[in-house]
Amino acid sequence: MLTIHFLNVGHGDCTIIEHESKNVTVIDIHNGNDLDPMSRQELQGIKGYDIPLTNPVEYLRTKFPGRSIFRYVQSHPDLDHMRGLCALKTQGISIVNFWDTKHEKDPDFQSDEDEEEWAEYLRLRASESSPRVLHNHRGDTGIYYNQNPAGVAGGDNIEILSPTPELEAASNEADKTNNLSYVLRITYKGISVILGADAEKEAWDGILDHYGEDGLKCHVLKASHHGRDSGYHQGAVEAMGPQYTIVSVGKKPDTDASNKYRTYSNNVWSTRWRGNITLTIDDERGNIVSEYG
Repeated sequence: MLTIHFLNVGHGDCTIIEHESKNVTVIDIHNGNDLDPMSRQELQGIKGYDIPLTNPVEYLRTKFPGRSIFRYVQSHPDLDHMRGLCALKTQGISIVNFWDTKHEKDPDFQSDEDEEEWAEYLRLRASESSPRVLHNHRGDTGIYYNQNPAGVAGGDNIEILSPTPELEAASNEADKTNNLSYVLRITYKGISVILGADAEKEAWDGILDHYGEDGLKCHVLKASHHGRDSGYHQGAVEAMGPQYTIVSVGKKPDTDASNKYRTYSNNVWSTRWRGNITLTIDDERGNIVSEYG
């Protein structure tokens, strides 16, 4: 069984995956305790709105007590995707493998806490042993993420669609952090899930060119860049044609692409309106079972 938890963390991202192997993967983390001001303004006047935000560290402690994070993926080095690393350390939740991209980003701190989170991120990415740091690119293979210990296909069935070394270099040159994003595809029992992080046009152009219209079909898509227009790529979304599109909603301007996704996806679900969304792929037939709230 494969279970994916898309958490309602406000202006940020956190996705938790429990694989058949029992390995736990965490992609990004954000301790959103309160709605950001723009979200609060957008929700004013909506009677009965009472969907709470989720603290991902408490969620991990409750759902996976005493367990380490086998694989933490920092999709790209933006602070709204890493506010929570300090809490992981404070709560004693260890990370075995730390995925990171190569960059020289100069962060824009909004608070003293941001400086602390960035310092913890730098500590983790500089690790020489624990955690083990990996800088992966499209096509890379490795034991546990897409090979089993004998070195053949399997493991946790994670395929890296982006970035490539060339895109990584170009994104650093252009200071376009979002295109450093790890775009991952997880396949289980014939079901394909694509996680788009904050990838924008150049990343999706490269993915579509490489895999072609026939090579991107998926059942579940986590919409890029919180469902904003900047992460929407019509050609790629049409090729993917997902049954479910999950939108992690934080602060969003008027350029919300949810209706565009609905052209190609039967179910476009937002964590803002459904809270945490959990998708489980069963062992027998590969059916997708959804829960939210």
